[in-house]
Amino acid sequence: MKINVALLEDEQSEREQTESMLRRFFAELNIEVGLTCFSDAESFLSNGSGFKDFQLLLMDIILPDGQPNGVELAREVRKVNRDIAIMFITKTVQFAINGYEVDAVDYVLKPFTYEDFALKLKKAMRYIMLHLEKFIVLNHKEGVTRIGESRIYYIEVMLHYLIVHTAKGDFTVRGSIKDMEKLLSKSFCRCANSFIVNLRHVDGVRDNEVIVRGASVPVTKSRRAAFINALNSYNGVM
Repeated sequence: MKINVALLEDEQSEREQTESMLRRFFAELNIEVGLTCFSDAESFLSNGSGFKDFQLLLMDIILPDGQPNGVELAREVRKVNRDIAIMFITKTVQFAINGYEVDAVDYVLKPFTYEDFALKLKKAMRYIMLHLEKFIVLNHKEGVTRIGESRIYYIEVMLHYLIVHTAKGDFTVRGSIKDMEKLLSKSFCRCANSFIVNLRHVDGVRDNEVIVRGASVPVTKSRRAAFINALNSYNGVM
């Protein structure tokens, strides 16, 4: 996976510091990052249709006199990319609140520590993952269904078939759980030899079961610790 990030910050020292934090954050997640930095509104706007290739935009909301502010620039970006995660960097909460006019996911106040910034970025990543929807094709007895991963709750083995429990209902497909595991993203985790769970739909873990959308799914003793670690990591706890 690669996440393309645009950073607009007119102060060079702050731009370099933020860039360093961004690279550290994505390195810790083992995610490739493509980072493009801008120092002024003119160079930023010249990117034009290129904004459709970004998944995350961070920008200072207050730019030097004579330049559009961050909210005005964000409106231009939204014309070509409605799904991009926008986060404002500012010294004033009052201006940051205006960011909600362009559906900003959050804002971070200057000066900030890496720990504060990382928490905000984790929130942005959850937004990004929802909009980077991966689809899989299920060939079942009734036909063929293309479904987004976010709509899959969990998968279980039954004899030589897989039962895929989804928001659209249950689908029975032929195949192995290992092959299915290879198709799915890291938001899925095996909790037992015969079960794969979508971490985004987990309501909780208790004793030897995982609660997924109200349904009880077994978690084996040998997989419990790894499963809880994966769940905590997904939820930004670790």
